Amino acid sequence: MNLRKENRMKKRSNKILNIGCMLLIAVLISCSVGPSKIKIGEDACSFCKMSISDDRFGAEILTKKGKVYKFDDLHCVLAFIKAGTVNKDEFKETYIVDFNKPHALIELANIKLLKSIELRSPMGANIAGFTDQKSLKEAMATFNGSQMMWVDLLNEKL
Repeated sequence: MNLRKENRMKKRSNKILNIGCMLLIAVLISCSVGPSKIKIGEDACSFCKMSISDDRFGAEILTKKGKVYKFDDLHCVLAFIKAGTVNKDEFKETYIVDFNKPHALIELANIKLLKSIELRSPMGANIAGFTDQKSLKEAMATFNGSQMMWVDLLNEKL
C-alpha cells in the first residue's frame, strides 16, 4: 500500500517538475528579443502613425527592454531618433528592410544604403537598404542615386 502511495507521489512530483520546466522554457523564449516581421497594412509606423504600406521600405528599433518600434520609412526612423522619443542608450538593435527581399530585416551594422529620388519611399526619405555591395551597385544602375552612410543620415537635417 505504501509503495503505491509513493509511486503516485513520484508521478505527481514529476508532472509538477515537467510543467515547471515547460513554463520556464516558455518564459525564456518569450523574453528573447529579435526583429518582428512587419505586417503590411496592419502595423502602423511608431512615428507618423500611418499604416505601413510598402514592403520594400521600413525599419525597426528594438530596445533593451524588448519594446519594438516599427517604421514605414527611414525618414520616420531618423525623425524618431532626433526627436529623442526614446533615449538612444535604451536602443539594443536597429533593423532595416532589405529592398530586394521585402520583409527581410537586416541589422543596421550590415546594411548598405542607397538614396535616390527615383525610389519613392512612403515618407520621402527615398532611401533603400541592401544586404551587400553587389546588390547596391545593381540598384544604383537602375535608380540613379548615391550610397549613403547611416552616420551621415543622422547628421542630415530633416
